[in-house]
Amino acid sequence: MFESIPVFSQLDDWPLAHCSTLTALADGTLLCAWFGGAYETAPDVAILASRREPGAAAWSEPKVIASVPGLSLGQPVFLPRPDGELWLFFDVIMQTDWTSAVAHWQRSSDGGVTWSAPRELMDMPGLMFRSKPLVLPGRIILPAYDERAWQSRMLVSDDDGQSWRLTEPIVTPQGNIHPCVVPLSDGGRLLVYLRTGGSGGIIWRAESSDAGETWSKPTPTDIPNPNSGIDLIRLASGRLALAFNDSPRLRTPLCVALADEDERWLWTRIIEEEHAEYSYPTLLQTDETIHMVYTARREHIHYVRFDESWLLEGETTHELAYQGRHRSSSDTV
Repeated sequence: MFESIPVFSQLDDWPLAHCSTLTALADGTLLCAWFGGAYETAPDVAILASRREPGAAAWSEPKVIASVPGLSLGQPVFLPRPDGELWLFFDVIMQTDWTSAVAHWQRSSDGGVTWSAPRELMDMPGLMFRSKPLVLPGRIILPAYDERAWQSRMLVSDDDGQSWRLTEPIVTPQGNIHPCVVPLSDGGRLLVYLRTGGSGGIIWRAESSDAGETWSKPTPTDIPNPNSGIDLIRLASGRLALAFNDSPRLRTPLCVALADEDERWLWTRIIEEEHAEYSYPTLLQTDETIHMVYTARREHIHYVRFDESWLLEGETTHELAYQGRHRSSSDTV
């Protein structure tokens, strides 16, 4: 099973579209959000959203769900709550670039149709989001990063989102951002994959044995990363799915790889391979279906869906490249 459709065509009022995220509502409706405007960091950039109801052939017309007059927004991330409320985290650029971005959030009690006014989450310029939260018993982990230092950090709440605190930074030689956190198969540890900084190269990884409080010294994987967004999820089957650009320098091709429970990346499918930007993927699984949204040429957001059997039919040519999934920290990169 495989389906591919645009969430929308390029919008006249918001010609730039980037950094999409995705969540599923209780009734099965998919809700996709991204930032759009004249250009990245432009003062008209807002958070827009579109929804696709179960059985619908197309996505709804995009609507603005968050804006601050005269300021640029970005990096939306949803957190659905057990009581049916939906939270949206995002950044507001207070000056001219992402280093001045301040974390904000807002809430919806009607499935993202209407929203409360944006509120500041934490007064730390440069603290930004990209990856989906991970909810553990008694703890919410909101992956974040410091745009000023290029270091990933976790925002942790142990009181159901009433208060938040930052963990210590995760440090790598070239810098890293966009941490993607999933539980490991043993149930007692967490795995994080990290976007590399600098000129690009490879994805880095680390583990935590204390629910994200501290992390092991990061080590490089063999998986390419051109200093661009990735996403990692653990599927209901126990396997891992990774969306990434299979290149150390280019934001194409865009691929989805599948690993066994031991993190051996054995299958790969190409989603886009045209010589253009296809980037910032977000993955989501509902029942047997895997959904993905991503930036297409910075002009629109594209949507695909498939199942695990489709991934298992993918090429196995990357097995040798990825089976040694991480080197020791002393190896040359």
